[in-house]
Amino acid sequence: MSHSIPARPHPFDLDLEHAALLVIDVQNDFCHPEGFCLGDLGLNGESAQAVVEPIRRLVEWARGHKVPVIWTLEAHQSDLSDLSPSKAVRYQNSGYPVGSEGKRGRFLVQGEFGARVVPELSPRDDERILPKPAQSVFIGTSLETDLREQGITHLLLCGVTTQCCVLASYRTANDLGFFALLVENCCAAFDPREHEAAIEVVTSEGGALGWVAHSEALFELSSE
Repeated sequence: MSHSIPARPHPFDLDLEHAALLVIDVQNDFCHPEGFCLGDLGLNGESAQAVVEPIRRLVEWARGHKVPVIWTLEAHQSDLSDLSPSKAVRYQNSGYPVGSEGKRGRFLVQGEFGARVVPELSPRDDERILPKPAQSVFIGTSLETDLREQGITHLLLCGVTTQCCVLASYRTANDLGFFALLVENCCAAFDPREHEAAIEVVTSEGGALGWVAHSEALFELSSE
């Protein structure tokens, strides 16, 4: 059954029976006070931390509607063998090379403190936690194949950071033919201006790039 979700710039038809929720990179490296970005780089984590509770509520809603929840982590193999030369240079240019040693371990490396979902969120044992070597979750993973095998056609996306891994995953999902809805109040960036810019991109060109909605529009389904 399809539900019409109030969204921008057009309503989004959501098929709950063939939907999944992607929670992008809500991990200690980005959102924990002792994680690399906040604890070592000293970035302002107010927005990244504030979005955790809205995401928790969205996850509970998804579970209540039997929508599969998939958690992603930007996290490389310990030997960095899955780190592309381009990404290595880009992150080095930015001042935070992948694999950098921080107070709580190496940055963006599987098995480290930073490559865990933040403690305020608790993935269930039956929910997939998917490490990814690129900003888009569809690059270097089996996610596309797995979703198609499960009959998933519609995706809800949330997480951090909006303009980086969330937007990369969102745009790839669209190009792969999935119907994708970006849940804007469940996304965040370290700089709120970058979050707003990413949202503006998705709603631009009259809807050619996709759909954006508030989580409350989804919660309204519970009262139908």
